Amino acid sequence: MASGKDLKTRIKSITSIQKITKAMKMVAASKLRQVQNALEAARPGSQVVSSVLNEMQVIAQTIQNDTPANSKKLIVVISSDRGLCGGINSNVVKDTKLNIKESKAQQLQVALFTIGDKGKDVLLRTHKDLMQGAVSETAKKKLSFSIASLVAEEILRQDYDTCQIVFNQFKSIISQNLIRSSIYSKEVLNSAFCEWNNYEFDSDKSTVLYDLYEYHLALQIFTSMLENATSEQGARMNAMDSASRNASEMMEKLTLIYNKARQAAITSELIEIISCASAVAK
Repeated sequence: MASGKDLKTRIKSITSIQKITKAMKMVAASKLRQVQNALEAARPGSQVVSSVLNEMQVIAQTIQNDTPANSKKLIVVISSDRGLCGGINSNVVKDTKLNIKESKAQQLQVALFTIGDKGKDVLLRTHKDLMQGAVSETAKKKLSFSIASLVAEEILRQDYDTCQIVFNQFKSIISQNLIRSSIYSKEVLNSAFCEWNNYEFDSDKSTVLYDLYEYHLALQIFTSMLENATSEQGARMNAMDSASRNASEMMEKLTLIYNKARQAAITSELIEIISCASAVAK
C-alpha cells in the first residue's frame, strides 16, 4: 500500500490534470459555437449548388459504372491536426483503409490526398506509395472559403475519374456520422453536359459548367472541412468532460484510501501511547 505522502502527491497531480481538462473543455465549447455557426451558414448554399449539379452527377455515376477497370479514384481524407478528440480520426483512417481494399478489389487505381496531420501520419506509415498530396495546419486560422479554394486547386491538379471525400459529419456533441461524398472529374461530367442543352447560357456552355463544377468542388471541400472541424470540437468537448469526471472519481477513491491510511496511522500511534502509559503505570 502506498504511503500517505505518495497518495497526497498523486491526488495533487490528478487535481492539476482535472484543471487542464476542464479548461480544454471550455475552450472546445467556445470553438464549437464559432464553427457550428459557420457550418449552419454554409450548409444551405452547399445544398443548393449540389442540387443543381445532381442531374449531372446521376448521369456521371451511370457512365462511371459502365467504364472498364483501372479507372482512377482519388480519396480525400479529412482529419484534424490535433488529437485528444475521441475516435473521429481513427474512424476516418479505418474507413479509408477499408475503402482502399474495396477499390483494389474492383481493380481501381487508388490515390490518397489528406487534409490534416492525424490522418496523414497514420496513412503515410501504411500506404505511403498511394499518397499524392497533403495539406496541414488548416485549423491554425479561421476556416474560410479561400482556404478551401486553395485546397480544391491542389485536388484539381490530381489525375482522377472519381474523387471521394471522407469526413465526419456533425450530428451532435456525442454523435458524428462518417460520410463518403463522391464528385466526378471534369472528363466524366463532360459526357453528362448534354442534359443542359435545353438551357440558354450567356456564354459558352462548357465554360459555365466547368466554372460551376470548380465552385461546387471548392464548396464541397469547405463544407466537409467545417463538418469535420465541428465534429472535432464536439468530440474534444465530450472527451474532456469524460476525463474531468474520471479525474473526480479517482480523486474520491484516492482521498478515501488516504483518509483510511491516515486514520490507521493515528490509531496505531494512539495504541502505542496507551500501551506505554499502561506499562509505566504498572
